[in-house]
Amino acid sequence: MKNYRKLVLLIVFIMYTLVFGSRISIGVTIPALVSEFGMSNTEAGALSGFFFLGYFLTQVPAGLWIARSGCRILVGVALCAMAMFLWLFGSMSTLAWAGWYRLGLGVTQGPISVGGNSIIGQWFPPKEQSRAIAVMVASTMLAPILFPPFCSWFIVHWGWRLMFQLFGVMGVVMAVCWIYFIRSTPEESRRCSPAELAEIRSTELIGPLQRSERQNPFLTKLLITSRTVGIADTRKKLLRSRDLLLTTLSYFFFVSVFYGIITWLPSYFVNARGMDLISMGWLAAVPWVGALIGALTGGWVVDHWLGGNPLPVMIWGSVLTSASLYLFLAAPTSLVSTIGMLLIFGLFVGLTPAGFMTYPIRLASRNIYPIGMSVMNSGGNVGGFLSPLLAGALLDHYGDFTAMFWYFIVCGLCSAGFALLVRRPASVDSPDH
Repeated sequence: MKNYRKLVLLIVFIMYTLVFGSRISIGVTIPALVSEFGMSNTEAGALSGFFFLGYFLTQVPAGLWIARSGCRILVGVALCAMAMFLWLFGSMSTLAWAGWYRLGLGVTQGPISVGGNSIIGQWFPPKEQSRAIAVMVASTMLAPILFPPFCSWFIVHWGWRLMFQLFGVMGVVMAVCWIYFIRSTPEESRRCSPAELAEIRSTELIGPLQRSERQNPFLTKLLITSRTVGIADTRKKLLRSRDLLLTTLSYFFFVSVFYGIITWLPSYFVNARGMDLISMGWLAAVPWVGALIGALTGGWVVDHWLGGNPLPVMIWGSVLTSASLYLFLAAPTSLVSTIGMLLIFGLFVGLTPAGFMTYPIRLASRNIYPIGMSVMNSGGNVGGFLSPLLAGALLDHYGDFTAMFWYFIVCGLCSAGFALLVRRPASVDSPDH
């Protein structure tokens, strides 16, 4: 089949949309859970954060497994286990069980995340990887557009329990599709033609980066990091890499903003703005319209404007995410102003992940970069665990959402600060990469 990798990318896109949508639907469900179980904001944040504790536990083991044995079977099994925990969450009777099921959901989705990134690295040539990653990231921005309105409508008419059980059934269907269509590498697939395989294994990188370095010196310093680091070709070099550690710290703070907003923005509209559940669902989807545009733009910017260098997107995306969140906090509360600020915030929060997801692929050789991806994701998941919890504690302590938003703003600036210290991977000239 000609360009079979496009079908592979479509399946990854659909899978990520479902996986991410089932993950973030807890944010829309929190008002119903608070009403039914009488949770505090801190407890609600902890329930959301338990997912990321489980997610954290499986990231590095999944990366090691995939680097050695591939991702097809592991991701297929993880999708089935995810479906089971979604069904169980819809059947739970106490908050204690809810916490365990959220933890289990995180454990099962960890390998899915690493596996999706591994597929991009294996099935796409270097010159297309950032755009393929952008499509994958776009699925995580499409999910918050589709799921909050759907979930709020579904909860009003049929309840949150049946909603999670429906997601479980969809997870089983997705697992069957994954096993049937996906192979860990194009060499293992009978549907990938020899011509396409040769194109995938091409080491050609597009050259805007070299052209950009001949631009105005001030603009070059502003956008392009001149310091370089060699490609890590062994696990030992990768795990000892200072740049991987700094990227992980930067991603920790960025994910703190991302998942903190996803978790608490619906409650903000209900409790601070006095909206009903249906109106909240629609407005909570607004920033992710901008994020979808940003995600698709991010990969194009990295590939065509920056020659595959993801660092400017990581740095300036984080800065502008914080700036736009401050503008949202300071803007008038009219509907038009709120929608405008949410779209701007979403644009930058969607643009930035393309940089983070590209960097580990650029930093390491093809056979070991899933390990770097899993390390970076582990740091992000710690942020995803702590951020909703700390934000809920701030809300309980101060009684309003202002301190929570300032916490997210500071996290975005910290993300940019660590990204400024990261070096650009040297040009790729090895077939192994």
